[in-house]
Amino acid sequence: MRIRTDLEAVRDDVAALLAAGQFADALVPAALQADQRGVDPRSLTFLAEIVRRGGVAYAAQLPEPLPTPEQTALVQPWLQLEADSERLARWLDGVAALIEARQLSGR
Repeated sequence: MRIRTDLEAVRDDVAALLAAGQFADALVPAALQADQRGVDPRSLTFLAEIVRRGGVAYAAQLPEPLPTPEQTALVQPWLQLEADSERLARWLDGVAALIEARQLSGR
């Protein structure tokens, strides 16, 4: 995992990191970007369960996998990857956990 400030990490291309198999490096940038858009961690946990049960391809076809268009626009590139469903679901759970931890700590 690369060490960088939040200001540096938030600019990372999460989809590119995921495509390169760098799931750990994509956690923090994804959490920061999602938190900026007001994504509720429970929404990502729910999306992770959809990915587990229906697969990444199924989740990618959902018209609005998160509550708002802006949030959906954020996660659509993540869902367009040809990733293992269980791995992506665990990663989404990790992103949700980071958002929740940031919220509980007052950022």
